[in-house]
Amino acid sequence: MVSAYVVLFFILVAILAPLIAKVYGKNPYITYGQDTPGLLDDYGFPTGPHGGINKYFWLGLEPGLGRDVFTQLVYGARTSLFIAGSAALLTTTFGVLYGIVTAYLGGWVDAVGGRIMDIVYAFPGLLFIIAFSPVVENVFVQPDEETPVWLRFGSIIFILSVLGWVYQARLIRGQVLSLREREFVDAARMSGASSWRIVRHELLPNLWSPILVTFSLTLPALITTEAALAFLGVGIIEPIPDWGRMINRGAQVYTEDLSYMIFPGLALFVLVLCFNLLGDSVRDALDPKST
Repeated sequence: MVSAYVVLFFILVAILAPLIAKVYGKNPYITYGQDTPGLLDDYGFPTGPHGGINKYFWLGLEPGLGRDVFTQLVYGARTSLFIAGSAALLTTTFGVLYGIVTAYLGGWVDAVGGRIMDIVYAFPGLLFIIAFSPVVENVFVQPDEETPVWLRFGSIIFILSVLGWVYQARLIRGQVLSLREREFVDAARMSGASSWRIVRHELLPNLWSPILVTFSLTLPALITTEAALAFLGVGIIEPIPDWGRMINRGAQVYTEDLSYMIFPGLALFVLVLCFNLLGDSVRDALDPKST
């Protein structure tokens, strides 16, 4: 329950990010430190203690550009959850459909489908994303044009989805292979039920537990992957607020301003930890025999 409340808190923060920023009175894109003398020293670091934390800037200022850390953190939650949530929804949907179709039809369909999963699973995911992400953007954007924000988000979601559905498909395939030989499926088949009706009324009701478990465990994995890509400078880059990009910048200045790396790192750690604990709790609740 505690994990669920923490996850819900982060989701609400992401949804209400514009309202929070409006009430707070700051914007994640404005360079306050450069526009207001005295907020940054001659070397570009916040003048106040702990990264410039005060009553006007609750979590301080970003070294160099002088942007507000609190609003960057709030909007960074929106970036991470939107990308990870969209990719998790796509991978789960496609993986479930793929696993059901290949396992239920069996024969050569299952054999070919299994080899396709092996091939996709053999790809080095992170390296493939790093190499393929610029290719996707260059297909739609001219060399002298700036990549639109929607294309950056879309390319990351697309690539994460293409490489992330195999785990769900394998799990659902194994479940369907077991279920299709059960008596209630044979009874439905002998009564003349169509394949679609058997899948919808006999198989899917028995697959909701593994589907929910895989979705709840896939989401935190995608959050960390997206943050790692932003840390490496792939996909989400300046000036879009992102926790991975903030950690990258914090790693460059941690000797002078450790707080700028601590805040996004702590937020990422807490969110992923609570998502993992929530996924374990969902699995235990839906399948008590596994505990």
